[in-house]
Amino acid sequence: MQHDKAVARDLINAGHRAVLHGSPLRTLEAIFRHPTAANLEWMDVVELISRMGSITEQGSGEFDVHVDGKHHRMHKPHTKDLTEPEVIGLRHFLQQVQWQPETTFQADHHPDPAAPTLMVVMEQHGAKIYRLDADAGDVGQQVIRPYDPHSLLHDLARKVQSAQQDGHQPAEVAFYGRIADAVASGGRIIVVAHGVEQDPAARHLSELLRAQHGQSYQRVVTEAGTHLSGMGLPQLLKLAERAMAPAA
Repeated sequence: MQHDKAVARDLINAGHRAVLHGSPLRTLEAIFRHPTAANLEWMDVVELISRMGSITEQGSGEFDVHVDGKHHRMHKPHTKDLTEPEVIGLRHFLQQVQWQPETTFQADHHPDPAAPTLMVVMEQHGAKIYRLDADAGDVGQQVIRPYDPHSLLHDLARKVQSAQQDGHQPAEVAFYGRIADAVASGGRIIVVAHGVEQDPAARHLSELLRAQHGQSYQRVVTEAGTHLSGMGLPQLLKLAERAMAPAA
């Protein structure tokens, strides 16, 4: 009976799709992010699915998802975040029911296509921001330049990991707040951190943007990990181009 009610609700919603905005819209965009998002929280996915259709617990950590008359089985992750295979599986399901970011109503998300792409590089001792612009001599090429509007990051160099461990909350808030202010004006945002996994500093920045700077968070198109040691502007430009390349 519960299954039948869920299917019936999906059939109704198929003709009257909900308008996604705010947190559910950002969750949907995160599901389709490339590379695959590493910090997609289970509770955010539950909220999103509840807007689209229904999600019901079947026991033993299994959940049935019903959207537009189609079914998908999910397992609640052991941590608060979905694993990469779980995100990919959910992405494929949403593609089948045609719930992709470009097919949703994005009333509050209209980034300026002419605005430059910004790259936030989270280093061990601080953060740097770069902007990508079309080369004046060749519009098919891009150049990368340091970016610091209104000197928001001037002389801002601190050990992020140490600050997170020693409990200096005011300094930490100021650090991430300045980064948020610096990317408030611009186009797409790439967040780059040292290492193959998202480090605490990049995750903290993402969470701050998500909680307090929703419009900027919506413009984050990818989060990438790499070995930053010895990387200059040419290497960062290549990294940005790879990060922005369409998924295969």
